[in-house]
Amino acid sequence: MMLYQREQGNVITKPSESTAFIQTYDVIVVGLGTAGAIAAITAARNGLRVLGLERLTAMGGAGTVGAIVGYYYGSKGGLFEEIDTEVHHLDSVGYTKAGGINAELKKYVLDQHALDAGVSLKFESTVIGVYMEGAAAQGVRWIGPCGVEEARCHILIDASGDAEITTMIGAASKMGRAIDGKVQPYSNPVISIQNEAVRVFYTDSGYVDQTNASDLSQAIIRSACMATHLPDRFEESCKFLKLAPQLGIREGRFIEGEEQVTFANVLEDRLSDQPLFYAYSNIDNHGKDIAFESELQQDWAVAASMWGITMSVPIPLGAIIPKGYDNVMVAGRSLAIDHDLAACVRMKRDMQKCGEAAALAALVAIQDQLPLRDIPYARLKPLLLRNGCLRPSNHVRFKESLSTQDDSITSFGWLTKHEEIHEGLRSLKPGIAIWSSKRIGAAINATLRGWMSQQDDEHLRKNSAFALALQGDASAIPVLREMMRERDTFVPQTSRKYNQVRGYASIYMLGKLKDTEIVTELLDIMLNREQFVNLSTDVEFINHNDEYFFQYFSFSLMALFRIAEQHPEIRKSIAEVIVPLVQDPEFSIMVTLKPTKDLNFDMAETVRSIVLEQLERWQTEAVHS
Repeated sequence: MMLYQREQGNVITKPSESTAFIQTYDVIVVGLGTAGAIAAITAARNGLRVLGLERLTAMGGAGTVGAIVGYYYGSKGGLFEEIDTEVHHLDSVGYTKAGGINAELKKYVLDQHALDAGVSLKFESTVIGVYMEGAAAQGVRWIGPCGVEEARCHILIDASGDAEITTMIGAASKMGRAIDGKVQPYSNPVISIQNEAVRVFYTDSGYVDQTNASDLSQAIIRSACMATHLPDRFEESCKFLKLAPQLGIREGRFIEGEEQVTFANVLEDRLSDQPLFYAYSNIDNHGKDIAFESELQQDWAVAASMWGITMSVPIPLGAIIPKGYDNVMVAGRSLAIDHDLAACVRMKRDMQKCGEAAALAALVAIQDQLPLRDIPYARLKPLLLRNGCLRPSNHVRFKESLSTQDDSITSFGWLTKHEEIHEGLRSLKPGIAIWSSKRIGAAINATLRGWMSQQDDEHLRKNSAFALALQGDASAIPVLREMMRERDTFVPQTSRKYNQVRGYASIYMLGKLKDTEIVTELLDIMLNREQFVNLSTDVEFINHNDEYFFQYFSFSLMALFRIAEQHPEIRKSIAEVIVPLVQDPEFSIMVTLKPTKDLNFDMAETVRSIVLEQLERWQTEAVHS
């Protein structure tokens, strides 16, 4: 047996003679947050002996100590609805009224259900080691109020939120986007009393690597001192109670699972037919620096302005099992997805379902004495259906939702008839038609070229160019150049918000098409900030001139990099302009973060690091060539 133990930030592996565990459990759940609390209760209700370890002092995670009390999408059904119904009932019979789910009451209700089910709860307890025998976890070591303790388990569920336990035992994981490893912005909710009711508001507070203790500590302090949290004057109508004890972290590590679920899988209809549950949301990326995201995410959210289109994603058992392990699962946002899809598969409803599904998988594995990966779906599916965790009606594929509360809109199908695509491309909401053309492929390109030549229909002509460019068709270049040069201010209405300005969207497409003719013009854009006056009608995405310029600047920068990848001869001239610009100590470029309109965040360091890393790659390539 081997002990994997975390010491001073590093994992130390050392042989361990047979350990005489004093305590033995069927399931140990590490982390009793959004997913872990439901996992522990579900497992215990089904007769398993369960130990729940939590480093904070309450269950529920983001929905309780994190003060995220509402639901933004996610699919309905499962144990969490029973919990929430009880919370709402208590909220109406004597407790202080709260907007959304009463976080304090939910702590109490979760505790009560856990104790009633027989869960052994240990708070202020942090796992510091895991005992492994080959691919199977044998037990865990933690430190808490009683000092260092150990217990054996048959199934280990890592519900830490950041795959802390699975990475400790050597399971592969990734974190953040490809270009710089950055995850989405975090928030720091404030709890207050307004009109004799408890209310919560949050402000995105910047970026943090929560796996780095120093960075996390600085983020907690920095966000607590923001003007939204420490105003110059407190009003009687809004009395601050406290900051949420837990930051609103939207994204962390993702495991490499027995089965991977990616954004490309979803868009190409490569979906599992053996789901544990259906996740449901849009690609809700809170970042404003979308030019630094993957090309696929930009194809979707920039070229087609499809940020607000919602989708259901079937999550299979293999996506919560770290690849190569027998009796270890994750529950929560660290399941086997990619950075793009993480903006969708993270909603509270869905993560609670993930915990429930993990517990039911543990039940079957223990009853049938099987490695998790070998569980027959026919055994697991009836349990998922019985609990309501799995609801076939939740699988709506894609929806054109107008708000997070609108359940009345049914899913749409992609357009297949040319006349339908024609009408979509000439409308104010062209995104679905643009993406439908991409799905059809080259068979529609001749028709798109014909529509692109129709000078009397601006939207049809320009949107046809986007549809062609998404397929790599260079015939779109002249029309895209026209949009770039006129700084086309049109903002589509495909999404309920976060639609992208056609002028800089065209720059993104020209970069994809490697158009060398525009290099000088892109450099000119980056050098002339004063030319850009905010004309965007999407007031949540762009709020002032600097933010408007940032979009043109960042998309121009990435277009130059894409063009130079294919044309190394222009790299030196690009570097000679960009490097002095971004290394100037006075260089600063601000964006706002949700939901404020006037709280700015400087993107200069992000831009600078991306530029310098790109130039370093070019220099390395030049040396080896």
